[in-house]
Amino acid sequence: MQGSLRTTQFKEIYDLSKGWPLWARHLLLGVLFGVESWWIEKRVVQVVTDAIKEVEPHLPPSGVSPPVYSESGSGFFDEMRLSAPWKVQEDPSDHPQV
Repeated sequence: MQGSLRTTQFKEIYDLSKGWPLWARHLLLGVLFGVESWWIEKRVVQVVTDAIKEVEPHLPPSGVSPPVYSESGSGFFDEMRLSAPWKVQEDPSDHPQV
């Protein structure tokens, strides 16, 4: 039964219940397993977030230019478009897919 708990702290808490009835130990094991899973998930997210914040300032810029926003049309048929910067330099097209 104890093999399902992964951390030493939660195994120690479960070991404190050795004198309890079997049903109470099983109930405690289920609660500890749920809390441990939640705790591990939150801890991993926090560690990864901290690592990203630490490394991010030292990374070179991505080199990707932001998209160019444009609007065309009038009234009900307004069209908003995000285009790649190199596409804006080409001749405009009236085809909506280009």
